[in-house]
Amino acid sequence: MKIETIATAIIFFGVGFMAGYIYKTERSQVAAASAPMATAAPSTNAAAGSAAALPPGHPPLAEAAVIDTLQQQAAANPTNPAIPLKLANYCYNKHLYELAIKWYRKTLELDPKNVNARTDLGTALFYSGRPTDAIREYQKALSIDPNHEPTLFNLIIVNAEGTHNLREAQHYWEILHRRNPNYPGLRRLQQELAQMSRA
Repeated sequence: MKIETIATAIIFFGVGFMAGYIYKTERSQVAAASAPMATAAPSTNAAAGSAAALPPGHPPLAEAAVIDTLQQQAAANPTNPAIPLKLANYCYNKHLYELAIKWYRKTLELDPKNVNARTDLGTALFYSGRPTDAIREYQKALSIDPNHEPTLFNLIIVNAEGTHNLREAQHYWEILHRRNPNYPGLRRLQQELAQMSRA
């Protein structure tokens, strides 16, 4: 092959390459201009970006998948209280209190003497803005186990912060203090009750 032919081929190859590059670049710019503007997503994870399209109150997709799996297990084992309890606790830990309330109630239909589930139902009700209903559930828990310390502790908090009944809060503080003066958080609650009484 002659040297001129090689040079000509290289020139034509270079021109073709440049023309293709320019065409591709223009096509990309046109496509970008016509595409809808994307919303910046958090850098934490991919699921967070998709959560922007979810309706209000809907759990993130990963959490919804866990809930769906547990609901299917509960449906397949309708007499087993452990599954709705696991689902209730999961929802509670994710601050999905309305769902937690539903599944604590289902648990208690199957296992009405479960003091921990009854107390957690009360706390979920409190966090849902229903302190009177919470106290009612705590009272039911104490009717099963009058010395249940988490229930007594929660009765102090909900009476003080929920219904603002400082006398009842102090009453349950004294009961728990007599039973277990070293219960975690009890001294702090006494200080808070004293401050509320002076206010």
